[in-house]
Amino acid sequence: MSSLRDAMRVIEQDQAEPGVLTRDVVDSAVDEVVRATATAYTEQSASYEQAREAQPWKWDEYLTTTLLERVRSRIADGSLPLGAGTHWRLLDVGAGYGRDVLRFAGEPDIEAVALENAAGFVEYLRRAQDEGHIGPEGVLVTDMRDLGAIEDGCFHCIRVHATLHHLPLVSHGLGADAAVAGFRRVLAPGGVLYVLVKAGSGVNVIDTGEGLGGRFFQLFTPSSLRQLLERHSFSIVHMEEAVEPRSSGNVDWLFALAVAE
Repeated sequence: MSSLRDAMRVIEQDQAEPGVLTRDVVDSAVDEVVRATATAYTEQSASYEQAREAQPWKWDEYLTTTLLERVRSRIADGSLPLGAGTHWRLLDVGAGYGRDVLRFAGEPDIEAVALENAAGFVEYLRRAQDEGHIGPEGVLVTDMRDLGAIEDGCFHCIRVHATLHHLPLVSHGLGADAAVAGFRRVLAPGGVLYVLVKAGSGVNVIDTGEGLGGRFFQLFTPSSLRQLLERHSFSIVHMEEAVEPRSSGNVDWLFALAVAE
């Protein structure tokens, strides 16, 4: 696939006529989306960090608190057993420059692991690892569709914060479906999946005003997100929408917590 624009055309055709295009054609389009997204984050990783730190949003803290309370409650009532361990394992998918995974790593009961594929962000995470803020096995360099090196059921929680919307909803079990299937496999039975995505419909290239230029986004409705998660044996236990005010314009978000059946 020669460009993001070409990939967009393929994805839009596949969404309009599912299954008509071959698996290889759709897979190539998704690969281009992933490549372009990782490149955008790598090229502007420093300015992105500055933009996000300069625009704190109280809802982020609410989401984090909601997640921690849900997981700890399930551990306490036996719905999410830890076995012989004393810590629960959290995978932060699309960890970026590490703001949130460092916060989780500082919690006394959490073993936090970052997953990231943008080289610029991986440098931040490796630096935090070298400084002892993240464990020696705490950085996984791969994209969220490829969790093959991770053992089945080894995480108690997977957090996918503003990341899944960089994969399209396409046919042949590719894109977002491939990622969510992987999440289910590596999540322990009864484990919690956290998803935050941009709300809306269709696909688009959007400049969010964070110094990254235009990036690919799959926008989700409550129905499309629910269907995606339920296809892969997740039960949604919480879903809500919110609007984030930004200087570049309001952003509509969709948040869900789901449990691995």
